[in-house]
Amino acid sequence: MTTTVLLGAQWGDEGKGKIVDLLAERMDLTVRFQGGANAGHTVYSDGVKLVLHQVPSGVLHQSCFNVIGNGCVVDAPALLEEIEQLAAAGFVVTGERLMISNTAHLVTPLHRWIDVQSGNRVGTTGRGIGPCYCDKTARQGIRLVDVLHTKWEDRLKEQFERASVEAARHDWNSPPALSEWLPAFRTAVMQLLSFTGDTAEYIANAAGNGANILLEGAQGTLLDVDHGTYPFVTSSSTSIGGALTGIGVYLPLDHRIGVFKAYTTRVGHGPFPTEQNNETGERLREVGHEFGATTGRPRRCGWLDLPLMRRVCRINGFNRLVITKLDCLSEFETIKVSVANDGAQNPIYREFKGWLSSLTSCAKREELPDACREYLDFIEDELAVPLAAISTGPERRQIIVEESI
Repeated sequence: MTTTVLLGAQWGDEGKGKIVDLLAERMDLTVRFQGGANAGHTVYSDGVKLVLHQVPSGVLHQSCFNVIGNGCVVDAPALLEEIEQLAAAGFVVTGERLMISNTAHLVTPLHRWIDVQSGNRVGTTGRGIGPCYCDKTARQGIRLVDVLHTKWEDRLKEQFERASVEAARHDWNSPPALSEWLPAFRTAVMQLLSFTGDTAEYIANAAGNGANILLEGAQGTLLDVDHGTYPFVTSSSTSIGGALTGIGVYLPLDHRIGVFKAYTTRVGHGPFPTEQNNETGERLREVGHEFGATTGRPRRCGWLDLPLMRRVCRINGFNRLVITKLDCLSEFETIKVSVANDGAQNPIYREFKGWLSSLTSCAKREELPDACREYLDFIEDELAVPLAAISTGPERRQIIVEESI
């Protein structure tokens, strides 16, 4: 049995979906442990692009069981829609392939409404994730298990009353009336109950029986509510600590994999030291197709930031790294990497000669252009963590695997 945890090492959007898809081929169990419909993991299956928001990426492999853990927040209508879209693409998802923690909290239309009204200051996705986690922390949230054992609709009425008070206090428009959305929401939640169960017990039993388990993170470490660029962060623990609290079981984390782009991107507001608000940034956005998988918003783009990467490696104890979108740098004559900061926290760059050739046909690291290998060797030496895999293109098989991941 091995347990692997895979985390984003930047501000999210690092290409984790492709790596999870690669790993899931030999996993018995894939578990999402935090976040909700604000995540967007893009994978390609037989040339078809699929964007997964709440369902773990292991769903694309018939031998892999999938779990949405207690640390996640669940948008029932959106999750059912995602399941329907997967079925249309040939991936049928039933309770025999997916289990949702009965203690995961429900995102309601009121949470989405609050997020849209208030989230612009930090650049949220507007999916209601932050307000749902706020209710969870304030001990006034609604879990899936509460639907079975409490007068949960009365708590929705209390939620509406709180939202109305907030609307008056901030001079917002009135929140959507319960009559507008409760019937459809109730139906969606009831449909979802067939997927729910004690996921912590299921994971513990699977581990006891020798299962290979993958813990799949969403967003990235620099968006962690504790360790990210606060307050421009998400509302959950996206780093390694969130993995164990989000599944409710202690597991030894054998493979601790950090995924990062060969450059850096960010969606939403907040500090971004290496951002290139210029032609370089536009070019990175164009060649990398850098638009949010969840919102479609253009991502801010810049060079790789090694000082931030060192901190992220320290937080998570990575023993393997995966670099993605290396092929997107193939069009640049000069490539920069931030190696330190000056007294004013401005990045100090080291320049590398570009390789100006396609990487997609390279099957081994030795086949990469000399300039490309120099770039990779420098990153590996600076971070003191081995590069276990190198993604050379968007397709599933366009990747060089250096060692066991």
